Amino acid sequence: MALTNRTLFTGDNLFVLRGMNSGSVDLIYLDPPFNSNATYSAPIGSEAAGAAFKDSWSLDDVDAEWHGQIADEHPGLYKIIDAAGAAHSKAMQAYLIMMAIRLIEMRRILKPTGSIYLHCDPTASHYLKATMDAVFGREQYLSDITWKRYAPHSLARGAVDCISDQILYYANDAKRVLAHTVTAQLAPDEMRKRFPHVEQETGRRYQHVALEQSANRSSAGEARVINGESVTTELGWRWSQKTFDDRLAANPHLIHWTGTGRPRYKKYADDYAGRPVGNIWTDIQYLSSGDRERTGFPTQKPLALLERIIRASSNEGDFVFDPFCGCATTLVAAERLSRKWGGGPIYPN
Repeated sequence: MALTNRTLFTGDNLFVLRGMNSGSVDLIYLDPPFNSNATYSAPIGSEAAGAAFKDSWSLDDVDAEWHGQIADEHPGLYKIIDAAGAAHSKAMQAYLIMMAIRLIEMRRILKPTGSIYLHCDPTASHYLKATMDAVFGREQYLSDITWKRYAPHSLARGAVDCISDQILYYANDAKRVLAHTVTAQLAPDEMRKRFPHVEQETGRRYQHVALEQSANRSSAGEARVINGESVTTELGWRWSQKTFDDRLAANPHLIHWTGTGRPRYKKYADDYAGRPVGNIWTDIQYLSSGDRERTGFPTQKPLALLERIIRASSNEGDFVFDPFCGCATTLVAAERLSRKWGGGPIYPN
């Protein structure tokens, strides 16, 4: 089955996954149950009123067919799940069986260049990491993203409060994965410090960068004509004369002259793409009870989080799929970013 754009399904997502065409999805994000041993429901009167799911598991919750398929077709994966049952509990074993049978299908529907982000918390993150290694291959692991959910609580149960979620990031083929660098814009005061100068002619903020460096000693002693002046360097030029001519033709204000008469070039604040974020995300705030985005869905994630993931691992027109989409944050983010999308809000138990 080729899933058409803007498809929202109900019911057990396993049946939908099994019916989807192989290699048809560019990006999967899933925020499944965390095995928290809790029951969640949206407040009466909220937009999500009536939404509820149970996040506690036993072997009675899993189909014997799933158990048998994993044991027969994926013996390494079965050993990991069996070990989790021995090390943690039968509840964890049941939870991982539920997740594994679906992850097997998710790998199948991903394109060779596709990526998957699995959102979890420390309750099961290490067990899910081993499960993902077995399903996708440890070579396909790309990162474990830590998202700071909360500020530390004053009433934390232990000496170190748990304030983060984990997002396990894998590719179907790590050598062919599509990825765009994740960046974040600086705060206004940080921008002023990073770009401290203001161009008088245009009002643009900028910093200036060296045009002369010893790494280019092959051009030491050469002159360049810059804004009509001939300038000789003892170190070496970063740019050829043609590069100077082309860039100054495009922007005659590009050169910053120092007090000693040396040329440097300007990097502008309005061209700044943002600083690379890495795998520790502290700049996206969790939704508070009064946030305008809030629908009342008990495990809702912020749009900014999903928009970052979608931008990082897809292009416009790509297909984004969320098999545990809850209040549909992933699908809203995909629509806003001109991606195709499909998903389902119903949890499997």
